[in-house]
Amino acid sequence: MGSQKKDIVAALTAALLWSFAFVAPAAVQPASELLLVTGRYTLFGLCGLYVLIRGWQKLRLIPVRRILFGLYIGFVGYFIFYICVSYSATTGSGFITAVIVGSSPIMIAVAGNFSEKRILWRQLVAPIAFILIGISLLSATDFIHMGQAGESNDSFFGILLALGAMLSWSYFVVRNAESQRTWETKPDAMIWAALVAMGAGGASMVLLPFAIASTPPETFELYPLLKITAWCIFLGIISSWWGTYIWVKAAKGLPVPFVGPLLAAETIFGAILSIPVESRIPNLWEVSGALSILAGITIYMVFDARNERFNSRREKTETPDAPDAPEEPIQLQTDAK
Repeated sequence: MGSQKKDIVAALTAALLWSFAFVAPAAVQPASELLLVTGRYTLFGLCGLYVLIRGWQKLRLIPVRRILFGLYIGFVGYFIFYICVSYSATTGSGFITAVIVGSSPIMIAVAGNFSEKRILWRQLVAPIAFILIGISLLSATDFIHMGQAGESNDSFFGILLALGAMLSWSYFVVRNAESQRTWETKPDAMIWAALVAMGAGGASMVLLPFAIASTPPETFELYPLLKITAWCIFLGIISSWWGTYIWVKAAKGLPVPFVGPLLAAETIFGAILSIPVESRIPNLWEVSGALSILAGITIYMVFDARNERFNSRREKTETPDAPDAPEEPIQLQTDAK
């Protein structure tokens, strides 16, 4: 249990580091989202490349198909995910993006429950219902307050991008957790994090020249340039690399369905961080939607904890009978003599 508590703390730390993805696009303007993404993940990929070169002997022990799989989930779970997050946060709202992407714990719980049956399927109905209500409330707020059709379309596109980010991130979390828990030969945490980094960084390195060429000229003035550079370094090395490494290590000790609810913390961190960046307070619709989503996540965790206690009690009641089994033959042999 003590080890699992450390894994939970590690997972929450990774969620905090990752949550800065929600506020960075607005913080680096007028720099383009593409420059932020490619700059961040180029540094992330270089960190991974350095680790792979240093750990070449460990890398050789991993089958080629699993190396390719690590690169693939890095591309989907990071590059595709953050492209969606970045454009969603600037097209719509950082707050809405944070909460919609934050609903991924339920998606992860459902997918994870197929691989590790942790709670009853009927127990998932209430959490999913609250999540869907919350997303509907968050979507409604923009359409109610939008005055122009173009703004409404932008908001709708932003919501679709946020949903795309949620799906790609859920896929990454579930498949990564499965690799750490269900593979007979588990990959080294540092090497696996480096493969994920290279998957995200490879595409970014190819697109970086295009991102620089398509960036507004005012971005290269002293203050904007220092700002985008600082954010790329922070997101690439601290948020991406160390966040990924911490998460990969934590995933080894956490059941696949349980990692979903822990990522709810990313929702809270992201929403809190986005509000001061946007210089406003959330409205009633946004608060109601966020609370509804968090209620769904809380209900899931209550069911999970109750099932865990039930399983523990059942194991305790069944265990005392086990030692009696070998004693019977011994007694029979004594009587025979």
